[in-house]
Amino acid sequence: MKKLFVVLAILFTGILLAGCTSEPAAPVATPTPTAAPVVPTEAPTAEPTKEIVVIVVNTTEETPTATPTPIPTSIITFTQDLTLMPSGTIYVKAGTKVIWKNEDPYKPHYILANDVATAAYFGSTDEVTIPYGGTIEVIFDKPGAYDYTTGPFQPAGQAKIVVMA
Repeated sequence: MKKLFVVLAILFTGILLAGCTSEPAAPVATPTPTAAPVVPTEAPTAEPTKEIVVIVVNTTEETPTATPTPIPTSIITFTQDLTLMPSGTIYVKAGTKVIWKNEDPYKPHYILANDVATAAYFGSTDEVTIPYGGTIEVIFDKPGAYDYTTGPFQPAGQAKIVVMA
């Protein structure tokens, strides 16, 4: 502890002596401002203001969006006079959407798959009923012949979809 007091006393004495010098501090020189040269300004002219048109061109490259290929469609209509338009066999290309539409306001109509291959497209071997104004859509994607029965005709109508490659 005694050493600490000695060290502090020496530091204190050094600080006091450093601040007490007999020489006055040198004055700091202040710069004298100089006047900037006067530049005469030009008188405004009577010339009208000109418009500047800037055209910005978008240079980003856009990736073109693929336009989906429309699906070919064939429509089969049930009419109010109990006919099917077109009737009989219909020929379509693979990938065609066949739409059965009921336009008979008096009764619902139905389609019925005659075999397992056709039932795979209709969803079952049971009758698929189409109410007035309703439709059923099936996309035939595999070549082949698909037999079905339509009703409520007496006797029931026989029809076929032939899908070509």
